Amino acid sequence: MKKKVNVIFIKDNLKQGKKGVLINVARGYAFNYLIPGKIAEIATPKKIKHIQMFAKIKIQQKEANQIETQLMQNNIKKINKISVYKKRGENNLIFGSVTEKEIIKWINKHTSLSINKIKIQVVDTKLIGIEDIKIQINPKIQVNIPVYIIPTNI
Repeated sequence: MKKKVNVIFIKDNLKQGKKGVLINVARGYAFNYLIPGKIAEIATPKKIKHIQMFAKIKIQQKEANQIETQLMQNNIKKINKISVYKKRGENNLIFGSVTEKEIIKWINKHTSLSINKIKIQVVDTKLIGIEDIKIQINPKIQVNIPVYIIPTNI
C-alpha cells in the first residue's frame, strides 16, 4: 500500500498552498481531512494535464501583457511634447485648466494611441508655460511628458 497520495487543491489552504497546486501528502491526511473537507481532490492524469494547460495559458498571457506594455511605453516615449492652446487672462494666467480629455484628444490625433483617462495624471496649473504630466502605463512604469501651454489671443 502506498504511503503518499498526489492531490490537487480546490481551495486556498494556508498550510499547504494555493488553489490548483499539486502536492504529495500522506494517504490518511488526504482521505480523512483534505478530500472530505472539499479542500483537495485526488490528482488524476487528466486533472494534472488540465492544471499544466492553465499554467501555460497564464504564462502566455503574462508575456503578451509585457510585450503590449513595452510597445505602449515605446510609443508614448516617442512623444516629445504636447501643445495645448488656452485663452490667456491677466498675469499669464489661463482660463480653466488643462484636462485629461485635452491630453487624450491630442494623443489620439497625433499618435493614434488610445489611452485611458485614469492613466493620465495632470498637474493642476493656471500659468502659461511648461508642465509635466505623468502617464501610468502599469503600476510599475510611468512616463513623464512635457505639456506646453500656449496662449491664444481670442
